[in-house]
Amino acid sequence: MFYNYIKIGWRNLKRQKVFSLINITGMTVAFCIAFLLGIAAYFEWSYDQFHTNKNSVFQVYTTERMADGSVQNNSSQSAPFGPVIEKECASVQAVSRFAWDYEAVSYKERSLDLHVNFVDPGFLSMFSFPVLEGDKNALQKSSQLLITKRAADKLFQGESPIGKLVQVHMNNRLQPFTIAGVMADVPRNSSIDFEILCSFQNVLAGLEDPDTWDNQSYQVFAQLRPHTTPAMLEQQMNAVIHRYRTNKLNSMKQNGVTPGADGELLSMHTLPLSDMHFREESNTGGDINPFYPWMLLIMALLIVCTASINFINLSMGRSFTRAGEIGLRKALGAVRTQLIMQFWCEALIVCTVAFIASLAMGLLVLPTFNRLFSYHLDFSILLNVKLICWMIVAFFFVTMLAGGYPAWLIARTNLIEVLKGKMSLGKSSFLRNTLIVVQFVVAVLLISSTVVLWQQLNYLRTRPMGFDTEQVISIPVTGNVDATKVLARMQQQLEGDPHVVSSTASFMNLGTGLAGGESTWKVGFSFKGREAKTVWVPVDYDYLQTLGLRLVAGRDFSRSFGADSNTVIVNEKMAASLGGGKDIVGQQFEFDGQQVQIIGIVKDFNFKSLRQGIGPLTLKLTPSLQAAAIFVKVKPTDLPGAMAAVERSWKEVVPQGDFKGSFLNDNVNRMYEAEAKLATIIVCSAILAILISCMGLFAVAVLVIGQRNREIGIRKVMGASVSSIVALLSGGFLKLVLIAILIAVPVAWYIMNTWLQHFAYRIEIQWWLFALVGIAALIIAFFTISIQTIRTAFMNPIKSIKTV
Repeated sequence: MFYNYIKIGWRNLKRQKVFSLINITGMTVAFCIAFLLGIAAYFEWSYDQFHTNKNSVFQVYTTERMADGSVQNNSSQSAPFGPVIEKECASVQAVSRFAWDYEAVSYKERSLDLHVNFVDPGFLSMFSFPVLEGDKNALQKSSQLLITKRAADKLFQGESPIGKLVQVHMNNRLQPFTIAGVMADVPRNSSIDFEILCSFQNVLAGLEDPDTWDNQSYQVFAQLRPHTTPAMLEQQMNAVIHRYRTNKLNSMKQNGVTPGADGELLSMHTLPLSDMHFREESNTGGDINPFYPWMLLIMALLIVCTASINFINLSMGRSFTRAGEIGLRKALGAVRTQLIMQFWCEALIVCTVAFIASLAMGLLVLPTFNRLFSYHLDFSILLNVKLICWMIVAFFFVTMLAGGYPAWLIARTNLIEVLKGKMSLGKSSFLRNTLIVVQFVVAVLLISSTVVLWQQLNYLRTRPMGFDTEQVISIPVTGNVDATKVLARMQQQLEGDPHVVSSTASFMNLGTGLAGGESTWKVGFSFKGREAKTVWVPVDYDYLQTLGLRLVAGRDFSRSFGADSNTVIVNEKMAASLGGGKDIVGQQFEFDGQQVQIIGIVKDFNFKSLRQGIGPLTLKLTPSLQAAAIFVKVKPTDLPGAMAAVERSWKEVVPQGDFKGSFLNDNVNRMYEAEAKLATIIVCSAILAILISCMGLFAVAVLVIGQRNREIGIRKVMGASVSSIVALLSGGFLKLVLIAILIAVPVAWYIMNTWLQHFAYRIEIQWWLFALVGIAALIIAFFTISIQTIRTAFMNPIKSIKTV
């Protein structure tokens, strides 16, 4: 019997080619997009889930109360913190400190910049990063390294890496290390990434005072013992803070900082490993908005629902043309369940064909999807049993939604009415109109959100940052080089170049350079008996001139003053936090055992992204600067030529190193890649939603107008004009679109206004934006249905009256 249902259903679909094509096309596109967005969301949720100890490993972070009542969370800890809590906290089973950098690793004539993580020996027992061959206890010795398979293949090119001696530029000198083991490559869904693991003892060897608690620069992970809780660990860590950071706590009390609800000025907290990808408290995770994967699923659901609505409306509309078939089946004894099965099988055929076609389409567009959204997805993710089960459940749910309800509605029609040719689906027109409204609510909501998002993204990219972004090239200094010597030689090479205006360097890059994101160094010191905190940036001469920063008081660093090595320039926000304005110029404070003088105040500029406000900043002139970035200001007349000249100079100075220079405006744009990705997703979803909605609107218009052919013919005989008939037929549909606009606009405003609150600098949503979106939706809907309405209005009325 089921085979007969399928066979008859296939014949009916072949007979109604236009409507079948619309349904299959809509469902294929919808399934494909839902499939891609769904696996992307699953990939985000899968981050760090592969670790065996994911439920017992936690990252530690600090919550610090501020004098103004606010709080700051920071996952950076001091070097001795990890060993102390491992020794003194009964809840802790193992601890690993964590630091990373890109280091130049050399073997024979080859040299590569590799991602090196510095960790404690407990790292391998806490995390599931398997050692494929070699010594699993290699991290017990500071002279041994573990390397991933992919990195080993690049560096050794087919040779066995075990036991090989390599040179690593570390702590400003070349050091020999032995490759003691090869590890599996780090999964893409890991918040912790590396190519080489090295003992944390090498970090301690480069510190002047490895036992200080004031240098908060390292991440700490702790594994709990069985039958202990994170709350127990937090309580024990707070006791450690009271024992070892009394100076810090006393200083906070003197500055008037009040305890929080837990009674602590400085409290320790734990972050589950499985949440690290989504939490901003972690400097290791991706800081991905937790709503992002949910948004991907919502987009997928909206697209599928839009296509399903088309299916429902077309199925109910076509039922009028199949009244004779339905009546005959009922007269011959077909019961309701048989009719439901017949119509549901037709829906099943459409959905199955669409599902298979969507997989093929997904395979074709996956590379483009990866490129657009910076993913590395492949079809191997479909081997996951859980994901397969969810796909099967979702498929049958959509099939029941799209085909089941129309089938039930058609099957319950009255036999006598059908045989009289007066088939009625009761309130089906109300349901049809409601579904059309829902479709256009989705489309208008997505279009409105797209416009607001693109406006905000454009605002972020074009708003002045307070420094020159157009003419300044940023060159990250990485690899097997002495940064001080590289800076000196680069400045010699660039001197006299006709493209170059000036050059400088800094310990902090601006924006997101080609070597990665910017890093900041936050320090605290005492100023007139009060605690001061600031981002501390060591810089070279000509920093203000090269970046186009403006002094509001005092003077710039100058080679004419021999004592400028102990001077700083602060921004306006820092001057205000020190309790004064321009009068703080000339005052001194003690930092790192030296007296430092404030010689100038620079106008505030955005040294971080526009998601955040401007914070206190201190620029410290530093002789023999170990620069993280070199900045070169060039003339605006020939920017490509200037970039080429700077690259040639770099190759002269560092012939073996990669040139990763970029203009600062590109660095600024890269800071907003997450917003750009979100915008692209919503734009694509909006386009698909409006296309699918218009396909459905056109098909419904064909069916509905076809049922009114006699009425239109009579109206024309009675003298109705073409324009009045077009207005009559279009008016009902445009009213539905207008209702959808009125519903979608306030929802879109609320959602986007809430999203904008996450930015310190944001646009104001204007009313005319929604007016334009509404007008655009009405125009698109009118042109969609006008094709059929105009064609019907020009039909011969005599023919319409005779044939209908």
